[in-house]
Amino acid sequence: MSNYRALLFIVSGSLFAQFEPGTVSVEELRNPLTGKSLKTILSAQQHLRSGERIQGLQELRQAMNDPIAMPYAISILGAEHVRSGEYDVATRELQQAVKLLPGRAENFSNLAYVLYLTGHTEEGVAEARKALQLDPARPKTRLVLGMLLLRQGSHEAEAIAHLQAATEEIPSAHLALAAHYERVGHAPEAEKERRAYSVTSNSLLAAPR
Repeated sequence: MSNYRALLFIVSGSLFAQFEPGTVSVEELRNPLTGKSLKTILSAQQHLRSGERIQGLQELRQAMNDPIAMPYAISILGAEHVRSGEYDVATRELQQAVKLLPGRAENFSNLAYVLYLTGHTEEGVAEARKALQLDPARPKTRLVLGMLLLRQGSHEAEAIAHLQAATEEIPSAHLALAAHYERVGHAPEAEKERRAYSVTSNSLLAAPR
């Protein structure tokens, strides 16, 4: 595996680890979900986070029977299927999720990410731009959009700007930049980004007590 391909593999893995696409806060779910529907969604998320995937998926499918809970359940299901590598299923679910919850930036961002993973670059760029319009400050969307634009190859300056903005909260954005600079033959810039990634990642370590 070339250094460039290896860096891209690491970036995608780092993004996947940091993305936590299934996370939906209680505040986000509070309206219009209440009572049993809210408890089912929150219980499903807890089971997924603790590794009890079968139980979590069962609860999400149960929540799908409630018309009010269904859009939230399918959003989390789509994200979970991205996490498990079931990209075709995830794409269909997230496409439905963005229609049902058109104001939720994370659904558009998650859809853009799975489109990146499956090589549907042009569609992914469009979905990422929608996510960024809804939430311009979302660093994960900036990372995904930057990676998509670099793959598209027609908006290099914009892609770099998005990735640089994402580095403030997502260290793996440095690796995306390093991969790009290595591909275009700018070795010093690539090394600079790799070092920045190492420094930033180490700064996230908790100090021993």
